[in-house]
Amino acid sequence: MIGWLQERLGEWRRFDVGLLLGVMALMAISIPTIASAVLRSPDLADVPRRQATFALIGIALILATSSVNYRVWGTFHQGLYLLLVGLLLLALIAGRSQIAPVRRWLEVASVNIQPAELAKPLLILSLGRFLADHEERVDSFRTVLVAFGYLLLPAALIFLQPNLSTAVVLAVIGLAMLFVWGIRPRHLLAVGVLSLPLALGAWTMMLPYMRGRLLHFLGLQPDPNTAYNLTQALITIGSGGLWGTGWGQSPQNVWGFLRVRHTDFLFAVLAGEFGLVGALGVIALYLWVLGRILRIAWTAEDTYGRLIAVGVGTWIAFQALANIGMNVGLTPVAGLPLPFLSYGGSALLSLCLGIGLVQSVQIHRLAFSIRG
Repeated sequence: MIGWLQERLGEWRRFDVGLLLGVMALMAISIPTIASAVLRSPDLADVPRRQATFALIGIALILATSSVNYRVWGTFHQGLYLLLVGLLLLALIAGRSQIAPVRRWLEVASVNIQPAELAKPLLILSLGRFLADHEERVDSFRTVLVAFGYLLLPAALIFLQPNLSTAVVLAVIGLAMLFVWGIRPRHLLAVGVLSLPLALGAWTMMLPYMRGRLLHFLGLQPDPNTAYNLTQALITIGSGGLWGTGWGQSPQNVWGFLRVRHTDFLFAVLAGEFGLVGALGVIALYLWVLGRILRIAWTAEDTYGRLIAVGVGTWIAFQALANIGMNVGLTPVAGLPLPFLSYGGSALLSLCLGIGLVQSVQIHRLAFSIRG
């Protein structure tokens, strides 16, 4: 018994406190920023309290997930993948939304759950295990095709909700994992060529507002709605100057000119009210979190652990870049939340699950290196 306790204590000494503190700092910044964004929106008055509740649950989820050896999840990777596909199918069949024909949320006990957010950690666990189990077959094009099938099915189901931005996030996560796995350039090129008809089909199936955002970004077709959102975000950010206008003082936020300001455009609110210094501080926190995750990936003892850490790191990095880039006009406007900051229970808890998995890779090391 004493030996078992000593072993457990030894594992928890490896817990990356710096990573947890970085995530907690982002969540702590989120609450007052969201509170400012909804300050004059009575129908959203409960949002800051709910975000704080999600944050506390998220911290508990990180600790709980960290305590489970990540290799255990790998033994159930096929079941996790079936769960992933099943939830996405259920969302298409029985999902609900206030905007037709969007079907993204499932209501469970009066709580809205977004399966597309949960799909990210589930895909990382299932695809990572498949790639680790087939590490010696990296030269097999058949294995590569199966891996892309693992990725394509959930991405397609999410696209059909329709949710193009999250489908793209899933694809980027999968490609990063394949790259670290060691996919051959010729195989990647071949799959890209084979995917061209799918890309053309997806373009024809996009809703008009999706195509409008992409064409506006490319300068091919002005879209008034996209132009309005981006203009208001840029005015909000520009009004902040170096130190910001102060909490609850950004004019575009106060008078409601900036839309979806507690979710998609929360970075604009933050930059407007806390200035360039506040915005750079948040970016520095993201770099700190990503640095800790990459360090864990670099020192992981097995391929599965390395792929988990890379998948979670790519997820956070890509969404942060896409959201901040959207706010300043460097990337297309898309409905992607800013990790750990934008309001949303499903997004925040899924991210905390991902951080817990990375912590598990850090904690549950073996005395010897294992492969696969």
